Amino acid sequence: YADIESKYHGEGPRMVKAIFKAAERENAVLFLDEAYSLLSKRLTNVHDGSDQAINSMRSQLLISIERFKGIVIFATNLAINYDRAFLSRLSNIEFHMPDAAARKVIWQQHISGDGIKLPLSDDIDIMELARRYIFSGRQIKNAVKDACIRVAMRGDNVVISQEDFTRSCEKIQNQSDS
Repeated sequence: YADIESKYHGEGPRMVKAIFKAAERENAVLFLDEAYSLLSKRLTNVHDGSDQAINSMRSQLLISIERFKGIVIFATNLAINYDRAFLSRLSNIEFHMPDAAARKVIWQQHISGDGIKLPLSDDIDIMELARRYIFSGRQIKNAVKDACIRVAMRGDNVVISQEDFTRSCEKIQNQSDS
């Protein structure tokens, strides 16, 4: 979105059109993350030029989606905010939170996958973490990072314990609840 929007009137729709043309020319798949900002409902109470620019950009996006012969992937956790005109042109695939078995695999990847060598204590119980904390992959990654930082800042022990992971998970869970 940041690469598409512009403070200059008319530039946003031109950028949308150019991106779709480039993707079609290169036979590329377009991936737009945080798509709710592009696909949100069009504004009905237009008060100034920036409101008009947003509506113009969204209208151009609708036209570009209709004409595009390739694949466009829009990713968001706020599909509920999509304009109906976009919803009628898209197929939705909803990804649910991973179950405990999948979370265990994600924990393992972030703790000891692909060349990662974290200094772990013998009390680590990944399955307990996976069962206890119903986290997304990003939340698990953040819990591992937080536990590593926690241990590094402590400086007295270079081994990550189950308690370190638990405290990090509690922190992340509390942030999610707020």
